[in-house]
Amino acid sequence: MQNISKMNNLGRADNSSLVFACSFILLTFFAAVIIGSFPLQASIITIFIFAGVHNFFEFRYFAARMPVRWGKSKLFYSVGIGGVILLTSFYLLIYFSSGWLWNYETWAFAAASWNTAFVFWVGVLIYLRGLQRPKTDWSWGVIIACLLASLAWLFPGYWALALVYIHPFIAMYFLERQIRRTKPKWLTAYRICLATIPLFVIGLWFVFGKTPNLSEETYLFSVITNHAGSNILPTISSHFLVATHVFLETIHYTVWILLIPLVDRRAIPWKLNEIPLFANEKGFPKLVLTALAISFCIMIALWFGFSADYVVTREIYFGIAIAHVLAEFPFLIKML
Repeated sequence: MQNISKMNNLGRADNSSLVFACSFILLTFFAAVIIGSFPLQASIITIFIFAGVHNFFEFRYFAARMPVRWGKSKLFYSVGIGGVILLTSFYLLIYFSSGWLWNYETWAFAAASWNTAFVFWVGVLIYLRGLQRPKTDWSWGVIIACLLASLAWLFPGYWALALVYIHPFIAMYFLERQIRRTKPKWLTAYRICLATIPLFVIGLWFVFGKTPNLSEETYLFSVITNHAGSNILPTISSHFLVATHVFLETIHYTVWILLIPLVDRRAIPWKLNEIPLFANEKGFPKLVLTALAISFCIMIALWFGFSADYVVTREIYFGIAIAHVLAEFPFLIKML
């Protein structure tokens, strides 16, 4: 009877992973079709609905993973948080002044400087993480940081564009690590799902790679196409670029809003007792509640802002959104 019970449990686990994989691939297929057919409209709608929501869920996820006491990781987290603050401030200065204060050469110098600071910040975090795991050789982090810094100076525009397209995959990596911890029997199915994403991008290329560029008759449309890289990659159809960017961002939003809470109960927003900083007797419950309330209010404010003036709110959002991109890296490196 015990063996039968184990077999039944295994069957349910296999079925659940199969349902997960089939649902993921099917929804991804429909997303690719719809986004590829209406890329500009899909960009406007997905940003309007999900941009602020996914930031709230992401903040909630990281809040549950911040330890109450930093202990031996004090320097690591101090450098991490300090880097997020300084790099965000520098980025906002470049972002909001580049359109009217600087020419292209000055912007390229400032952008390359920011990219270099970002790379070496990540390199320092990798080094500090390596000190906590002395049996592992972490010198590769310094070598890669130097290589990437040189590329940041050679190709500042391409570097910024690469960050736009790589960023969605970071969420997928967080999900992979979370599945490994809480749903290990789903891991193979999830990796199969990940393997299909390049296939969908290739499919978008075959269908839309040679189509005419999207309309840029309005300022909003030109902002969307430039954000996807049409000004940096003018020989590639902006239809394909925008469709690919929105497709990856939609998966990114789905991971944070739906999939991570699905596999990790601690990420469900209202489960505050799963946040050590809130539930632990040595924690800071008022600080956590205040931070979550501010994050929630920002989400609501973005909806009102998009409704009142979509273009201005979008530009403001993509400026300040660099903070949540940077905040992912200390937690990402901590997982190594």
